[in-house]
This record gives sequence, structure tokens and C-alpha cells, in this order.
Amino acid sequence: MCHIGWMEWFVKDFDHPAYFAVYQDKVADAAEEGPALARMLDLPAGSRVLDLPCGWGRLRPYLEAQGLEVIGGDLSALNLARHREEFPGPVARLDLRALPFRAACAEGVLCAYTSFGYFATDAENLAQLQGFARALRPGGVLVLDLVGRKRLQALLKNVVGQWLPYEDYTERVTWSPDGRRIWTERKVHGEDFRHDIWIPTDAEVRDILHRAGFRVERAYAGLTGQPWYPGAGRWIYRAIKR
Repeated sequence: MCHIGWMEWFVKDFDHPAYFAVYQDKVADAAEEGPALARMLDLPAGSRVLDLPCGWGRLRPYLEAQGLEVIGGDLSALNLARHREEFPGPVARLDLRALPFRAACAEGVLCAYTSFGYFATDAENLAQLQGFARALRPGGVLVLDLVGRKRLQALLKNVVGQWLPYEDYTERVTWSPDGRRIWTERKVHGEDFRHDIWIPTDAEVRDILHRAGFRVERAYAGLTGQPWYPGAGRWIYRAIKR
């Protein structure tokens, strides 16, 4: 079930062949991310985990290696086609604001790096987390993997508004006027793309998780499992359905 608005940026950006050129480094990254995120889920073998959004399934093998039953979901038909070819397993095409899963069907949800904050309104972003809560059994685990806002601000301080060249594309990053969202413009293989993602503060993350029905059990400063601190490059929250 997909409830997408016309011209929402992710409809084009994640369902275009250029996506794989921009994110080709994620293939190698999965070997570090997958085992670490599986450890943070910390679920017994046989537990069902929803990988949302799953992309082309790069994390599935590492979750399955821990004995987890994985069901992937994504809006991009292109990503799901690659998923079925490279990492066969159950997948569903879906909109994160309207998940098709029955209530209390899973022990875990993995929302991997920067896969939250895509939607234009707080209500829609809350709906994503409420959908995760609904799909989880009581006591179920959500691992929410975000970019650290303070580190991102520091990294971008001297390059905001500049076009920067990369191997397969050029990119310009700016903040929205209210400072809440990051706008990333890319030119890839003659095509223009524009990401528009909410980058919440720690207080905002904890508040929206609470409103969605979660209790933050632990927060980490990256994949090593080090305790959370404000300047970490990655903020990873292990939240329990209340």
C-alpha cells in the first residue's frame, strides 16, 4: 500500500539508476554496519525483524547470520528488484507512513542510517514511528540510526552552499531557513536530484519516540557501541515499545 504525494523527492531519487552510483560505497559499508546493528537489536535467533526501508537488501545477510527472520520493505521498485536478485527473501513495496503489516507481527524493526525524517511534516514523520510501534509486539525493539546533528553542522560549516565534486556526481548542501532540515542538491549523469531531510536534535528524537509509543533504553555514539554523546557522527537509539 503506497500513499505518496506528487513530486515527493524520494519517489524519484531512490527509484533512479543514478541512486546506485551515488551510494555505491554502501556495499562495502554493509560489512561493518550489518553486524553492528544486529548486535544493537540484540534479539534471540528466530525473532522477526522488519528492515524498513530495506533498499536493495544490503543488510539482510548480516541480520540473517544472527538467526533473525527478516522482512524488508521499501517504496522503490528499482531497489526491491535488485533486492530480490541479490538477496532473495520476503519484501514488500510500501510507504513508511502506512505500513501494510498486521499489528504486533514482529520483535524488531531496523531503520538504518538516515532513513528517518524524509517527510515534509512532523505528523508524517511521527506516523512512520507509530507504524513501527504498531508492527512491534509489546517489548519489541526499534533500532533508529541517525546522523549526529552537531557533527553534521560542524562538517558542513565551511562548505554550505558550495558545489563540491565527487567521483560520479557534484553536490551542494544548504540548511532550510529554519535550520531544521538539510537540503542536498545533486547532479548525477545529467539528472538533478534534491534531498530534503529533517535532522532532529537529541531532544526532538527522544520526544517523537516517546509520542510514538517508545521508551529509549540506550543510545549509542556510532557502530562501536560507545555511549551517546552530542558530538558523535552517528546517533543510534535502541528503543522499546511501551
